[in-house]
Amino acid sequence: MRLAELIAGAPVERVHGGLDAEISGLAYDSRKVRPGDLFFATAREPAARRAHIDDALQRGARAVAARGGVVEEARPAFTFLECAEPRAVMAIAASRFFGAPSRKLDLIGVTGTSGKTTSTYLLASIFEAAGRPCGLIGTIGIFARGRKLQSGLTTPESIDFEAALAAMDREGVKAVAAEISSIGIAERRVDQLSFAACLFTNLGRDHLDYHGTIEAYFDAKLRLFTEILPRSARPGAVAVARGDDSYGARVLAACRGRKISFGLDRALDVYPESYRAGVDGIRATLNLMGRRCEISSPMLGEINLLNILGASAVSAALGIEPEAVAEGVRRCPGAPGRLEAVAGPRGVKVLVDYAHKPDALEAVLSALRALEPRRLICVFGCGGDRDRGKRPIMGAIAGRLADTAVLTSDNPRSEDPLAIIAEVEAGLAERGLERISQAHAARGERGYVVEPDRRGAIALALRIVQPGDIVVVAGKGHEDYQLVAGRRLDFDDRVVVREIAASMVGTEPPSRN
Repeated sequence: MRLAELIAGAPVERVHGGLDAEISGLAYDSRKVRPGDLFFATAREPAARRAHIDDALQRGARAVAARGGVVEEARPAFTFLECAEPRAVMAIAASRFFGAPSRKLDLIGVTGTSGKTTSTYLLASIFEAAGRPCGLIGTIGIFARGRKLQSGLTTPESIDFEAALAAMDREGVKAVAAEISSIGIAERRVDQLSFAACLFTNLGRDHLDYHGTIEAYFDAKLRLFTEILPRSARPGAVAVARGDDSYGARVLAACRGRKISFGLDRALDVYPESYRAGVDGIRATLNLMGRRCEISSPMLGEINLLNILGASAVSAALGIEPEAVAEGVRRCPGAPGRLEAVAGPRGVKVLVDYAHKPDALEAVLSALRALEPRRLICVFGCGGDRDRGKRPIMGAIAGRLADTAVLTSDNPRSEDPLAIIAEVEAGLAERGLERISQAHAARGERGYVVEPDRRGAIALALRIVQPGDIVVVAGKGHEDYQLVAGRRLDFDDRVVVREIAASMVGTEPPSRN
């Protein structure tokens, strides 16, 4: 496409060079630039930005969009687009370059602190059950028709997002369920997408190292519903949010278009008339805007009932019949690493979950506590180089809801693992949970044990369990690595649990949950 067509109406402040050039591709990573590309320099630091631009030009970039003044006036074949927000220009150019594929698909955006991944997996299962092939975009990767297209950010950069949607459209995909992160919204990666529906799950403490405050974090998510969704080219685009949650209620109040509420309150549009959440899964009778739907799910806990309600509300709003909703829920075992059952000692349920933030850990432990285990054992830690304020909060949550906490390393990154553990310990102590020895933990005494080595912590938890206990290994979920002192080490909680359990006598096969 001609450069002029790609950027028409985009927030470009000044153009240095011609706009008649033919652009053969788009790139935001200078290492992937090909001759004829339009390169977007998104680095915040001027030195890094200049280095990336130089690299892109050496590789044949025809034009560059970036902050700051003119980089190279002496190169006649190079057009420089000066703009305050390169990503805003990139979103417009990407939509045009790939033919605005979101207008051809039922694109469903899911945002919230917790439940995004599980909700997208539920939506995909429901749409597939209705005979409408559904793609997935999110934390675990980009998938179309069972094939993984790529891995990367929870919410991809706009070039990758639009390219993935275009590929899905070519493969006959009819709907796409996508996780939309607050950072993705703030960085304008989804500004030009046309959503058929947007779902708000909940809000808790997360990404404060990026947003600064909870309100700024919420405002970023709210923008999906108040600015982006209303611009959708899809008629009847709908906002869906949990109505018995304070932040969800604020989302619904701020929306001016079509909106649907869900939750446990019978006054909402979608709610359970009755339900039971036990160790064998969830059984419920849902009221879908006046239509009854009997559902049975292998997933565990009230936390997943809420995910089912949200996904069912979106599906019903987009015309999926209750029978397909029920079948899709029945088929869906959940998302990888989200309360995923792993083979453990006989008589003990062992679960691996991604909960790495306060609200998620509280929701998971509360859901498992409601199953009335003999003892609830939680293996967890906190990541390094991230929001330090959440560490004692997570310690306090584990101290309140777990019988035995095994405190360990998560992804310490550049920080000292023992220093992170000490900050988490402050929260455990605040709840009156005492540090105990492994021997005391084995005897079933309430308290917490510190084992910085994550494999050792999982082994400890599996050694002290008894029939009727539930063990949850929290924090990493589907991740198959650990970030330690600049190194990426192979480490998958699920694999480690299986390896340790296999060496023990009487291993319990995993349930379908």
